[in-house]
Amino acid sequence: MTEAPSPLASDAPDGLNSILLLFICLIGVITFCTLIALLGSGMAKRRGRRKTRAEWLGGIALLAVCATIALYIWGALHVMFMESDTMREACAKARGPEQAAQVDRYSARYLPLRFTCRIDEGGSYDAAVPGYVNPAMGIAFVLAIATGAVSVVARDQNRPTSPTVTRGR
Repeated sequence: MTEAPSPLASDAPDGLNSILLLFICLIGVITFCTLIALLGSGMAKRRGRRKTRAEWLGGIALLAVCATIALYIWGALHVMFMESDTMREACAKARGPEQAAQVDRYSARYLPLRFTCRIDEGGSYDAAVPGYVNPAMGIAFVLAIATGAVSVVARDQNRPTSPTVTRGR
């Protein structure tokens, strides 16, 4: 039974799907800029009064999302700008020229970001994406989820629990 190809992996002849990575990076840059603008407008709007704990946590969550996106784009750019010559060099840097000589194809994964050198004997190893990108991206993502959730809880705790009854004349 063969495994269905994952939409998060590429086995193109050169191991990359540059169009997909370019699209991902473009959407990431647009989202990053939008979130930074949203964060800036939120800070400017609340200038005259003291911010609540929920607002601070919401801002931290937005910053963590921005960090996650920026790290993903950084790693994706490392994978996207690989060319045939650079791919072999990246494989040689990761394991040495002897192993790089045995590489017969390349593949890329987009979540987590990974550039893999496949050896004709059946083995493989990762290269090109800096080692800190995926762990840092994971930490920033968890921080974003945690602070976002705590922000929502803190915001809900500040709301009155009983509805105000308004009487007409």
